[in-house]
Amino acid sequence: MEVLEKIAQVIYEGDTEKTIEYAKQAVAEGLDPNVIINDGGVKGLDKLGEDFDNLEVFLPELMLGAESMKALIAEMAPLLEAQGESAYKGTVVIGCAKGDLHDIGMNLVATQLAINGFKIFNMGTDVGVGEYIDKAKEVDANIIAVSSLMTTSAYYQEELVSRLSVEGLRDKYKVVVGGGPITPTWTKKIGADGYSRTSNLAVDLCIDLVGTDANTQQEPLIYE
Repeated sequence: MEVLEKIAQVIYEGDTEKTIEYAKQAVAEGLDPNVIINDGGVKGLDKLGEDFDNLEVFLPELMLGAESMKALIAEMAPLLEAQGESAYKGTVVIGCAKGDLHDIGMNLVATQLAINGFKIFNMGTDVGVGEYIDKAKEVDANIIAVSSLMTTSAYYQEELVSRLSVEGLRDKYKVVVGGGPITPTWTKKIGADGYSRTSNLAVDLCIDLVGTDANTQQEPLIYE
């Protein structure tokens, strides 16, 4: 079995230690970091995602695969940076809104984003507006993603958008929202940049938002 096939297999199996071992072997064989990520890691993730959609594997396996992919990207990042490239599609600060302790959906979105090449900072549950902003500044995020499964905590999505505007940061960070009671109408009302109904669509949404100029986007991107 060639080394790229081995990487795809251990990514699928969620074996982080083997992933790093084979990644180093691939580098020693002279393979380009982009090839290692795309023809090794992504290939394994595609199979994992397909089996997840078919209910042949479940969230724990998906999360293990995500951790292995994060390790692979971290291993390749210095090499890509030396070539003047980035290993990540973007950086996302994600969490559940203040007062919200329901994190299953949020973790699924974070996992899907991680396995699709985003650098993720998962803030967990009950995250205050100031905490999102401070973290986004610290890690130079592209996107702040806020989940809410309660109408009471959804208020803090609106507060985040307002506070970014007050602090002169609204054009610096894209804000995406999601969760059970969240709708496209709410997204437009509060002035967020995007909404997705599912974790898979959240990946497409974030990819498109990272490539969107703040000065040209007039309406939020709605993926449902």
